[in-house]
Amino acid sequence: MDGETTVRTGEAYVSGALGALDDGARMRLFYELLAEVVESVGLRAYLPHRVSDGVPAAHLEPRAVYDIDRAHVTAARVMVAYAGIPSFSVGIEVELAREHAVPVVLVVERERTVSLLLLGNPAVVDVVRFADLDGLRRGLAAALGRIADAAPGGALPEVSDDVVVQRFLASLEQARHLPDGEIAALLRIGELDGEAASTIRDAVATGRLFGAGLRDLVGRYALRGADLGVFVLRDVLERPLADIARAIGLDPRATRRRLESARSRVGLAADAQGADVAQWLVTELIAPPTRALQLHLFSGGHDAA
Repeated sequence: MDGETTVRTGEAYVSGALGALDDGARMRLFYELLAEVVESVGLRAYLPHRVSDGVPAAHLEPRAVYDIDRAHVTAARVMVAYAGIPSFSVGIEVELAREHAVPVVLVVERERTVSLLLLGNPAVVDVVRFADLDGLRRGLAAALGRIADAAPGGALPEVSDDVVVQRFLASLEQARHLPDGEIAALLRIGELDGEAASTIRDAVATGRLFGAGLRDLVGRYALRGADLGVFVLRDVLERPLADIARAIGLDPRATRRRLESARSRVGLAADAQGADVAQWLVTELIAPPTRALQLHLFSGGHDAA
């Protein structure tokens, strides 16, 4: 394929076997490579092993793992699934993708055999067979480009308005108020305790912070410790910096540096103005079904009135 293919911004769910692998570290590096490819064409990559597997998931209940990954699958614009190792999880994730009209691209070595049941799943729109990593990069980028080219306007396939709204209504409350156990686990993963953690927990309980937004901050953006606390207290809850410094246990200057660091990690300017922060919160730090609705309605889903 000539040049770089760019597809509409959205999330790509990278699926692959994780549990009981003889060489888990090598496979995680492989999934990071897949993430690099999808990000090169304009998508954000979601990798379960960063959030809901191994050390990050040590404090998560199985149901919480299912809920976290299901939310990301059903909100994804596309799934990239490695089919070279048989996996119950991959099969479940591809079926979830089918149920929610998310296109799936399988990647697998040329010599590997793939289940006919998986190949026959209607969600699977392309299979990339590769002999080396360069071939994988080219083949996957081309497959994502074909998905974009096949859709109106060169975008990844849109789902109908009624399906998007149904997802939104069905998932909104669950995404807003996560189980207490998952909130506690996310705060442990985020290495945050004390007054800041209590404030964040209360914010989720009262709806001022979406629980799914906390998942994203801890998982997708990997905010930890003081960076996590300062960002939520300042940019989400709009607390004065002096109060935040006291809650975190830092001096005001260090608190400001932490805020700038956190903003940089999530893609905001260090000196972002209130309007820019507010727009980011609306489009990024809200429940996955809400984000899907926003993307659909405000990026070409409707003609202007």
